[in-house]
Amino acid sequence: MNESVKEVGLPYGRVDSHNPALKSKIEAALEIPEFNRTIPVGLVGCGWVAGQHLRSYRAAGVNVVALCDSDIERAKAYREEFYPDAVVYRDEQAMLAHPGLEVVDIATHVAVRPQLVRQAVRAGKHVLSQKPFVEDLSEGLQLAREARDAGVILAVNQNGRWTPHFGALLACIGAGLIGDVVSADFFVAWPHDLFVEDKPAFAAMEDLVLYDFGAHWFDLIGTLVPEGALEVRAVTASRKGQSVPVPMQAHALISADNFIASVGFRAAERYAESGTFRVSGTRGVITHEGLSLGGDSVVVSTDDGEARISVSNDWFGHGMIGAMRPLLIAIESGLEPFNSPASSLTGLSLCFAAIESAATGKAVTPDPASARRR
Repeated sequence: MNESVKEVGLPYGRVDSHNPALKSKIEAALEIPEFNRTIPVGLVGCGWVAGQHLRSYRAAGVNVVALCDSDIERAKAYREEFYPDAVVYRDEQAMLAHPGLEVVDIATHVAVRPQLVRQAVRAGKHVLSQKPFVEDLSEGLQLAREARDAGVILAVNQNGRWTPHFGALLACIGAGLIGDVVSADFFVAWPHDLFVEDKPAFAAMEDLVLYDFGAHWFDLIGTLVPEGALEVRAVTASRKGQSVPVPMQAHALISADNFIASVGFRAAERYAESGTFRVSGTRGVITHEGLSLGGDSVVVSTDDGEARISVSNDWFGHGMIGAMRPLLIAIESGLEPFNSPASSLTGLSLCFAAIESAATGKAVTPDPASARRR
């Protein structure tokens, strides 16, 4: 990792380019907005991923005041590790009554999460929901309506958008540096089966690669695809030597008018872990080569020249606070956060279409309003 990134604890380090104007544009695009660190936050669900939330929040100075889990000893352990002054609750309704609480971060399993989101919204709390947001997109739309009617902000923890290499990609695209996106290709090879083999809920998940892991990549493509995808095709397969019984290889192809995207997952590899992307636009291309969760640099190539952005390889450290930050900003600005439910549902519709295509062997047209996970 670039030393300048490591020293300042930020997602991005130096931008190197022979063109001062291009360098300046990229540095402006990568600027991290400030946010109110005093807003009281409570977290529901103290499993493994919650530890990643809390580690990131503590580093950024987020004001976590309450932790909740049905296994109160897990909540107490996280309190001692990250926020010694936080109050611990066994029941979410009791936590919602915590004095002054404004934001609830819900990091439970998706099967129980929508009802917890609904309870928090009805209690007048702003909510950050863990991803994948929902298993039924119509329920996601309903939760968004309930939040709007209650006058609170609902956002989704699509933390992949703020991992340093993907964050740099989206920031440069948002600044218009490569024009209109016409293609996006992603590939990842890593030993995910070894990570989940001792976690029964994941090791037996038939759509583990396309859904639980792949949702990040479909979400990224969902932010890039113009006016909705026309067709999704996907295949899955197992491979010799993998340590879990579910498919650990997958590939998906997404097409729309003047746009095509692909994503390949090889999740039971033993050698040469890698992660790459190439996103092309009408005025340039952005590329990256690293490990499965990121690498050291992102390269922007345009008519104005080439620039290399040094990035951290800390997915969780920057991704988790990245997802919370726009919610905290939206509470004060009143503007819709970048990770709104609507933006999340687009990527989920691609994900669900890929799962259906892999199961049926047919091309599927994504439905961002009513699709369900098969």
